[in-house]
Amino acid sequence: MDKVKICYFSQSAGDWGGASRVLFTNLRLLDKSRFEPWVLLPHSGPIIPRLEEWGVNYLFWPGLTEPGNYWRYLKAVFQFAHLLKKQKFELIHANHAFWRPAEILAAKLLGVPVITHYHLVMREAGPFVKFSRLIIANSRYTAQESKPEGVPKKVIYNPIELGRFDRGCSIRSELGVGEDKTVIAFIGQIKKIKGVDLFVRLAKELSHQRPKLFFLIAGECKGEAGAYTEEALRAEIGDCRRILYLGRREDVENVYHSADIVVVPSQWNEPFGLVNIEAGACRKPVVATRVGGIPEIIDDGSNGFLVEKNNFTAMLDRCLRLVDDPILRQRMGEAGREKVEREFTTKPVKELEQTYLELLSGDRRGRIHLLNKRR
Repeated sequence: MDKVKICYFSQSAGDWGGASRVLFTNLRLLDKSRFEPWVLLPHSGPIIPRLEEWGVNYLFWPGLTEPGNYWRYLKAVFQFAHLLKKQKFELIHANHAFWRPAEILAAKLLGVPVITHYHLVMREAGPFVKFSRLIIANSRYTAQESKPEGVPKKVIYNPIELGRFDRGCSIRSELGVGEDKTVIAFIGQIKKIKGVDLFVRLAKELSHQRPKLFFLIAGECKGEAGAYTEEALRAEIGDCRRILYLGRREDVENVYHSADIVVVPSQWNEPFGLVNIEAGACRKPVVATRVGGIPEIIDDGSNGFLVEKNNFTAMLDRCLRLVDDPILRQRMGEAGREKVEREFTTKPVKELEQTYLELLSGDRRGRIHLLNKRR
């Protein structure tokens, strides 16, 4: 029996973006005995060796074609229609809400169903999203807050590949941080909306109250709009020697394993927040702001603490409780791991696979029945 052949649109080749990390995790864990994934990459990049290792096919497709030059747009419609026919793709999974790409129009004209995957709240959806058979949202918050209302939405949480985080190890010796220290970490984009300034303020205040604390900041300073330059971040840190800026780390799993507590002080409505499940995978309790989709991951008092985004006093208090209580840290860390194993590993991938099968069942009911029997 032939496999279900799916075409994925990616905006990244593994060189940036949480949405792309989610896509590539899904591609890695997808059941290749039932599905044949092909991913369209905008350019060459670090994901290619991994795709080859996972048995995922790829093609280079340098950016979806949005309206601009009329003849270029029309040419792109025909080129992608030709690709759809040649490869016999049965479904398109667009890993973002694009505007008016020629490729979606080609799929519409040929009757190839499209799934659009929302990783952000889309308060003004692109006009071609209406051509989607289904919108997948990464949280209930994203689904509830996003347009358009006329397209069905289904919540499928982001998955995580546990093996990577299980292979992580402490790098405290590399960082010059003793094992007798309690380490609190911030991991993510170095932006105001991520609350990195709040974390620095928190670190300085905690340093005055507890002598054996160290603080790690891991993430890239891009210096773009709303983001810090490295110079600006170091100026914010000032002369506080207990705050270590690690820059962008490809071994982020080792940063988690070097920490005792992870703080997620987001000042915007995070649609999901991968850091929360990555910390849970590494058995680290989380202190996070009660924004966006984060309360769907962090159960206050179980696998971490939730505080209001403007309540610095509450954030300080919850961190101190964890600093002073190693048993509480361990209990919350174990609860986090249990929730990740239950909700954010294979379950989302199985839900995605079932969604594909259900979407296609009307056109190929007999084949889907046989595929389900092979489970």
